[in-house]
Amino acid sequence: MHIERVQIEEGFLDGLDVSFTRGLNVIIGERGTGKTSLIELVRFCLGVQGYTSESTKRSRDHALSVLGSGQVTVTLSDGQRQVLVTRTGGDESPRASETFVRPIILSQTEIETVGLQAEGRLRLLDSFIGEQGDANVQEAAAASEVRSLTAEAEALRREIEELAEQVAEIPALEKQISALLPKEQELAKVSADANEKKTKLDAISSSIAASSVGVGALERFQEAISRWGTLLSSAMSGGPSIEPWPEGAGPDPLARSRAAIKQAQEYLDKAVQELDQASLEARTHLQTSLDNKLKIEDQARQLRREIEALQEGAGAIIRQGQQLRERKARLDSLKAVLTDRRKSLETLIGKRGSALDTLDAIREKRFSGRNEVATELAETLGPRIRVKASRTGEFDAFAAAIADVLRGSGLRYNELSPMLAKNVSPRELLEAADANDVDLIADATGITKDRANRALAQLRESDLGTLATVAVEDTVSLQLLDGTTYKGIGALSTGQRCTVVLPLVLRHTDRILIVDQPEDHIDNAFIADTLILSLIARDPESQVIFSTHNANIPVLGKADQVVQLGSDGKRGFPVLASGLNDPRVVEAITTVMEGGAEAFKRRASFYGKHAAS
Repeated sequence: MHIERVQIEEGFLDGLDVSFTRGLNVIIGERGTGKTSLIELVRFCLGVQGYTSESTKRSRDHALSVLGSGQVTVTLSDGQRQVLVTRTGGDESPRASETFVRPIILSQTEIETVGLQAEGRLRLLDSFIGEQGDANVQEAAAASEVRSLTAEAEALRREIEELAEQVAEIPALEKQISALLPKEQELAKVSADANEKKTKLDAISSSIAASSVGVGALERFQEAISRWGTLLSSAMSGGPSIEPWPEGAGPDPLARSRAAIKQAQEYLDKAVQELDQASLEARTHLQTSLDNKLKIEDQARQLRREIEALQEGAGAIIRQGQQLRERKARLDSLKAVLTDRRKSLETLIGKRGSALDTLDAIREKRFSGRNEVATELAETLGPRIRVKASRTGEFDAFAAAIADVLRGSGLRYNELSPMLAKNVSPRELLEAADANDVDLIADATGITKDRANRALAQLRESDLGTLATVAVEDTVSLQLLDGTTYKGIGALSTGQRCTVVLPLVLRHTDRILIVDQPEDHIDNAFIADTLILSLIARDPESQVIFSTHNANIPVLGKADQVVQLGSDGKRGFPVLASGLNDPRVVEAITTVMEGGAEAFKRRASFYGKHAAS
């Protein structure tokens, strides 16, 4: 597929309507005629992101400043079908007649600086892999599942801690009951009447204990239903606001989708109603149980008063025994709840482990693709240019996330965070926090166990799900053979950086390639020996669009079409668009471009020299 036509309404290039062909298209013109603006408007219209967040913003700002409230329309074609893409200054995204593959677009500044930033180098490599939409959606879904399961596990873990703390009281209660038992037995010997009343009271006490256990179960059920109902109500309130199909816009293509959404809303309404009913029934049973418990407790109070009348102090002893046994009965019932919660936590941790496995697999597959591309590029561009991909080498985002968690802990988080990020993966950190694995943290960072314990305590109070899903990005290194030494791209001059980036970008043969002024900071020898040879070696069916001031690019590159822009100071416009065999194009290149006449003189000798190539 190639760009067939670009139309612009309003702004500096108002009225521009220019066609492009397959092969090499070169945009020429004096400075200030709108060459860069045309490329940035195409980028804006097609929604092509820059290679860094800064370049994305800069390109968007440039396009909007030129376009104003106007509109850009780009027609793409593969010879059989056309895709119409249009965008106004107010549109959040392009509007297209169908899906399309976005081109590769580099501005002049990006060519010079893209290799200096880790984000830019990674984007360069990823541009060879193609659209990652499905993988990104799967990654987001897996990460969301990990965060959700981690939040559930943390809530369950806190509940387990509270239950375990309560159950831990049982041995102490048993001791108190054993200590009280002789006094209770002594009371039974006082008189037959007292013994009879004590027997009745023991039966009532058992009923009170059983009733108390039931009340506790009903309260937990009621609380669980209430939490779930709140979540469902929140989900409903956060649902989509579906606007009606506009009048005069033809039949509603979303009719079935609207019906499906309506059905989903009805299901949610029904679910909330069912929960409300369950909650109402639970409240009714709870109130009934509380009323019955109050009646039984009133009977117990009457018996205690009667026993107290027979023997002073007996009522207090019996009341204490009753309270202790009731408390123990409730705590005994929590043992089963605690066992159930522990099993549920184990299940949640297992599900989260599977989600983490899925997340790891998606990211590993992405790296595998990046590594294949890097290896292929290194073989093609070597030995002069080296390209290497490394797994999870960009730790800055992870270190920053750890620092945010540890801030305010009293630990030297600015020192500790990078050490943790480099030596412990997000998943390992999550699992270490779960298991309170002090040794792992201490060994990985070289800090004392006391500091490691404090760090883990701080981590457990944070949003571990978010921390565990932070992407530790892969890294890409680019090197150039300078003499006998390979230098990293950060140690190269601007021109040398361009000689690394341009050959790499020109390896794109299956996507539209658009480059703004690639010749800045590079000499004519590189243009002839590398850039031009790469251009003429490309598939003639692929499309390249260059804007340039250097005549060697259209002349030696055998441009299939040259588009000349002009300007009257207020507006830029196309002067001509034709092939190299058009005398007007020859005249334009000769008079407008730097070294135009010399480029045509050099052409015959160039192709004679490179005939074998």
